[in-house]
Amino acid sequence: MSLRKIKGKGWSVLAASAVLCIAGIASAVLIEGRGELAAAGDGLAVVTMRGVANIAGLGIAIVPERKIEELDGQGRVTPLDGGRVLLEGFGRVVLASPNEVMRFKAAGARLRLRARGAGVARLKGHGRIWTDDADAPWNPDVDVEFSDPSTD
Repeated sequence: MSLRKIKGKGWSVLAASAVLCIAGIASAVLIEGRGELAAAGDGLAVVTMRGVANIAGLGIAIVPERKIEELDGQGRVTPLDGGRVLLEGFGRVVLASPNEVMRFKAAGARLRLRARGAGVARLKGHGRIWTDDADAPWNPDVDVEFSDPSTD
């Protein structure tokens, strides 16, 4: 197993990779950052956070309905259990939950995510992520822990 940690202003990247006899190569990347998290790519984003999130793309999203501040685009909105809604073919949604934790998922192409607050994002697919002055690949999956000092 190889372990690599890269530091920058207010962030660190921890990458571990192991060669497995049958499965080939497995890798995981953990990014810890302060400030706003931004990501762009194709795949899946699962985010648990408090704060404000702006999600855009082509595909689907499952979001807490009462946290929706803005919703733009074309497609269908389907109510789900637990106060969530399924957005199909969505364009852009802004979610706000400054005082309680919310969880949302988005999958598709040309996803763009901006999150300001504190939380964890799991990204699977291909793209890039940024936090503070960090710039790292999202390929094939990355876990991001982020916090904004102004919301702590």
